[in-house]
Amino acid sequence: MNGHHSPTRAGSRPTQRGLTLVELLVAMAINLVILIAASYLYLGTRESQRAIDQTSEANEVGVFALRALGREIVNAGFYPAVSSEGNDNIISTYSNVSVPTVAAYNTGIFGCEGADFDVKAGACGSATADAADGLVVGYFTNDAFGETGGQRKDCNGNDVGTATVNKSRVGTEPATQPPTRPLFVANHYRLSDPTTVVVDGGQSVKVRSLECRGNAAGSTDYQQVISNIEDFQVSYGVFSDSDRTVTKFYTAPEVDALKTVTIDGKSLSPWARVAAVRICVMSQTYGVPSRLKDATGAQRSYQLCSGKSQEQPLTDRSTHKTYTQVFGLRNFLNKTY
Repeated sequence: MNGHHSPTRAGSRPTQRGLTLVELLVAMAINLVILIAASYLYLGTRESQRAIDQTSEANEVGVFALRALGREIVNAGFYPAVSSEGNDNIISTYSNVSVPTVAAYNTGIFGCEGADFDVKAGACGSATADAADGLVVGYFTNDAFGETGGQRKDCNGNDVGTATVNKSRVGTEPATQPPTRPLFVANHYRLSDPTTVVVDGGQSVKVRSLECRGNAAGSTDYQQVISNIEDFQVSYGVFSDSDRTVTKFYTAPEVDALKTVTIDGKSLSPWARVAAVRICVMSQTYGVPSRLKDATGAQRSYQLCSGKSQEQPLTDRSTHKTYTQVFGLRNFLNKTY
């Protein structure tokens, strides 16, 4: 017997096969399509979120501005005493708070069309077509109020007791009695001049702010109240008969042109008959580019306070929105005591 035997053949291993060039190219093409689709989805979502953020920011600015102005307007014409310093008509009291007398302070509300109110001159500045308006709100406050309560401070946060017109009024408050000579508050509103700021991406934009100047001694200039307000337009609802119904809103010059009328035996000037104020502000947000064309490819536009439509330039990537609200005046200057 032969001690040698034939070696057993080892089991054959499966042959390893790689991707062909065609398969590799197909896989790369599929991955590229998925990547492009994901990128478009991401960019679209980010752009939509930016638009939502800008709209939300514009809403916050516009609504906040209207609320701040509304709180002021409802105070217009307020007088806290049960008697009006020996006069039988509150209008007479307003007419005597300024020396020399300034017509803007004769009533609780006064406006300038297309111009600021010049506090030093005591009159409206030169009007410019389509420019922002100016607004003056006047009311009295109880001298007994401290600076932490009531309306003792003007819109700049300064004590109105320091105002020149109030020097003879401070300290005339009887203990536990209604005020005999309350303090006069006058807040003046306008838009600032445009200033240039550079935002994200190096874009230069013109921005404006709603400003206010009070009548306290420390309030010597207009100061910013709310930023990113692009336009500020005011119109006035004036009643002409005894039922105090407002049927039309007028610009400031149109109010000036109205006649003084006698209602319930009282002679009332046009500004003393203002029963409502309509405010329009246009907010402007920037910093994040917004879409300049709509879904159809048409260039976007926005509405102005005048009601006209403004086509948005391709170089303007801000968001513009208008907000309008009517505020009723609670304090008519036709009361007798």
